[in-house]
Amino acid sequence: MSVSLIDTHCHINFFSNAGEIALECEKKKIHTIYVTTLPSQFEETYLYVKPLKYIYPSLGFHCLENDYNLEKEKSIFLRNISKTKFIGEVGLDFSKRAIQSKEKQIEIFKFILNNIKSKNKIINLHSSNAEDIVLEFLIKYDIKKAIFHWYSGKIGTLNEILNYGYYFSINESMCKSKKGQNIISKIPKERILIETDAPFIKNILPYKNHYVYSYLSNQWQLDIDTVIYIVYNNFNRLQNTDNKKNLFDF
Repeated sequence: MSVSLIDTHCHINFFSNAGEIALECEKKKIHTIYVTTLPSQFEETYLYVKPLKYIYPSLGFHCLENDYNLEKEKSIFLRNISKTKFIGEVGLDFSKRAIQSKEKQIEIFKFILNNIKSKNKIINLHSSNAEDIVLEFLIKYDIKKAIFHWYSGKIGTLNEILNYGYYFSINESMCKSKKGQNIISKIPKERILIETDAPFIKNILPYKNHYVYSYLSNQWQLDIDTVIYIVYNNFNRLQNTDNKKNLFDF
């Protein structure tokens, strides 16, 4: 079998050597979803990553980025929707650090969902302390494809998310905490994706992200090549595309 590693959530632009990171992912054939946190970030970097085969630019509008010129960012979001099938990082955060901006977050999230609901997009979600309402909005706006990034919510909500066909991306920090390990154990093999969330999880690079694969290998009692195959096949199934660059070479 000939498959590659994936990273479904990486903030490449936050690295000081972002260009080198992107080119190394390309060289090593690491399929990497490059998430942004503002539409203007996406627009500023899109032309640089567009020629790369293994970097997937993702149009983001992070829930904590709500003190910018929102009308300007909304306009940028709208004119860039057609450039990518990936939307993220977006979502809601009702933790103590962010609850004061709850209404503004909801406004932005509704704006995003309303403008992608009839399009074949894959949405990359932040849902800290807001998992239930994020799911509620996905259902309301009939969003078909979603990845819950670094999920930390209730198992009951996790099961509901699975019932709607959505995916979860797990990372090294989750594998090293008891709560994260418990969550990972509840996710079926066919719904797991792997992320780094680099550089926010420190000392991890998208092309040196072997820890999670090894962890799953031990948990699933499967050899590492089989784990790589399963996770990559999940990524392929999520995309459900005829674009050959995204298909396996078996």
